[in-house]
Amino acid sequence: MDSRSWLLLEPDPPELRLPEDLRARDPFGGRDCGWVAQMRPFVRHYAAPGARVFDPFCGFGTTLLAAALEGRDACGLEIDPARAQLARERLHRHGIDAPIATGTLPETPAPAPFDLCLTNVPYFGCRWPGEADAQAGQLYLERDYEAYLRRLRDLFHAVRDALPEDGYCIVMAENLNLDGRLLPLAWDLARVLGALFVARDERLLCYRREARPLAPGDARSDRSHEYALVFQKQRERVCLDSTRDALQALRDAGFAFDLYGSYPRWLADPGVREPADADLLLPDDQAEFDRLLWWLHERDYALSLWGEPLRPPLRLPRLREHWYVRAQRRDRLGRLVRLDLSLADQAGRQTPAAR
Repeated sequence: MDSRSWLLLEPDPPELRLPEDLRARDPFGGRDCGWVAQMRPFVRHYAAPGARVFDPFCGFGTTLLAAALEGRDACGLEIDPARAQLARERLHRHGIDAPIATGTLPETPAPAPFDLCLTNVPYFGCRWPGEADAQAGQLYLERDYEAYLRRLRDLFHAVRDALPEDGYCIVMAENLNLDGRLLPLAWDLARVLGALFVARDERLLCYRREARPLAPGDARSDRSHEYALVFQKQRERVCLDSTRDALQALRDAGFAFDLYGSYPRWLADPGVREPADADLLLPDDQAEFDRLLWWLHERDYALSLWGEPLRPPLRLPRLREHWYVRAQRRDRLGRLVRLDLSLADQAGRQTPAAR
């Protein structure tokens, strides 16, 4: 892979395509089978020799085949047992023995440890022809877009937990056109992933398709591109000076809180590892907590609850269920302030380390 922000992909040669007899056994006719050529450059660039590549939506085993062709190990998860079997047969014909488990994250763990997550998400709005009763959890069957995004968040949260530090999570997605309206799936997915990983870059994947004329004012395109969203599991650096200023501004505004965790340890000893956020313990006071959230909201902090955007107010019982609210702000120089807001009486929390 070179420095270009786009890749022009060529179709797979016949010997790497999904065999016709396997395609005929699939309810979709294999129409959603990806290209091995799509995945191979990312395997080469982001997985060292001997590393293992994981695909949580392994489908027909395309990513696993790409990994094996590049000399890497692979494993996958597939919710549809019939497709999982098709993937095993396809790989077996290439002499590849990669573990494929039937299920989905987070309920079913990956069948083996992995170093790179590389996948193409099931698209929202597909008309899955399989048996609905036998496909509980099938994202193709999700009727509500926000629920679809929440389930992707939960799945990639499990990916983050299993991924080693500095490992990459690369997800392919395209924006969709549903009923004549653009649905920004790729961009919404990037927001979901951005709450879990550090965004590194993107690649635009381009496919050759014959152009056709459009009537004046017709906005439709042939959807001949998609995005490869490149994220990494890593502690994102916060600006310590900006964080100190933000905490002082909170005190000046009359908010009471205690600090705990890595930030006060760093204040006591700047030689230790720099913190990735400042953890605040707040009084159990609904009115004061609402005042704090509105204060942050009015100062353009992005508020989120486990990756979901949040607009105040928030009831304290819901905060206890989710442990913390994240408030973060980034200025035009890229300096990041990240505050995690919890209640002082929550079980399992550490004793406050600084005032």
